[in-house]
Amino acid sequence: MAGHADHANLIDRFIAAAYGMGGLPAADLARAACVVLPIFVLFFALGRLVGKLPPRLQVGARRALTVAALGTIAFGAYEGVEARQHELRDIRLLAPIELLREGEKSEGRIFMNPSALASSRLLAPRLIPQAPDSASAQALSSAPVRWREEDRSKPFSAILLATPLDDCRPLVDLLSNSPEWQLARIDNMGVLYKRGQNESTNPISRTHFANNRDEALRNAQLAMILHFLGKNQDAREFMDLARRIAPRDPVVLTQSATLAASLKQWQRAREAAELALKENPSSLQAHYLLALAFLEMKKIPAAATESGVLASFNSSDPSVLLLQARIAREANDPTTEISALEKLLTISKKRMADPTIIHIHLAQAWAKKGFSAQALENYTAALEGDLTPAQRAEVETARGTIKDRTPRLD
Repeated sequence: MAGHADHANLIDRFIAAAYGMGGLPAADLARAACVVLPIFVLFFALGRLVGKLPPRLQVGARRALTVAALGTIAFGAYEGVEARQHELRDIRLLAPIELLREGEKSEGRIFMNPSALASSRLLAPRLIPQAPDSASAQALSSAPVRWREEDRSKPFSAILLATPLDDCRPLVDLLSNSPEWQLARIDNMGVLYKRGQNESTNPISRTHFANNRDEALRNAQLAMILHFLGKNQDAREFMDLARRIAPRDPVVLTQSATLAASLKQWQRAREAAELALKENPSSLQAHYLLALAFLEMKKIPAAATESGVLASFNSSDPSVLLLQARIAREANDPTTEISALEKLLTISKKRMADPTIIHIHLAQAWAKKGFSAQALENYTAALEGDLTPAQRAEVETARGTIKDRTPRLD
């Protein structure tokens, strides 16, 4: 694994260096070279080996090599077309290029979350000495008090947060309520804050792409950033624009379903997820969103069916297991609920996460199925966890009720 990681890192560095020298065209050329050059070297070496064969074998070997070369070219062309339709290839859809450029204009110290730091190492190394290391950035992003102390000690002039932003919610909330910090730029890959800058212009990036699909993907990504910032009207407008540009793209449709689910627009989420699955039936995220939409719309049989499909794709993902358990509970299917919760409990213990709520739900499911011993065991385990007084009283009452009904289990 280490070897593969190092190899991928070298390729990333090569593409980043090409971008630094010649911008996006050079990066695309470097990406293509990483694919084409190894194949060229392989066929060149095979050609040399064929030339050393006995004359009677060379004719057949050359024909076979020609057929292999033509097949490789045809396959490469096909893969290129498929990649252009389905993969994210423009570096601006993968890394916070514009934000890093803007960040480099800042004088003084800059704070970056771990994902921004990772991109900066390749694309803007000049920013690295000014920023906290990755471990510190991770801790500070989720702890506003500690971040404020660090800022007082060594003030920051700018803050660059790149996707994924989930761990940055506490910091973003702090900055949103601080008159010291202003949003300087909102991009499809994150946000940039600057200290004391007067927000006189719209900070939303207006970058455009020549390729329609890339333009649609950029607008869908930007919509999710705007939703994260609480700018839901702008988020809906950009997502609608993305769907107008690429109405059948599965990535855009899945992002649209995600936004609709976040806004609790369940019918819209269902429709977008179903359209996404027509284009890409193996999309785990689209199956998840469709099952969730059915659950929230109280279409429990449809949710249960979709939950089964979802579990067949990935039966060990915690979010999938949690949704499966929720749907099974609504479907009055304690067997499926217990199966999902037991798997979730195992994962929780491995990750050293708090299993208290899982134990409560397991106890309720076992009790519904009529297994008092298992229900008591899980209620007892739940009492060892961190419960509010109300929760503790509820668990004690449920535990007492089971004991009263089954005195031999005392």
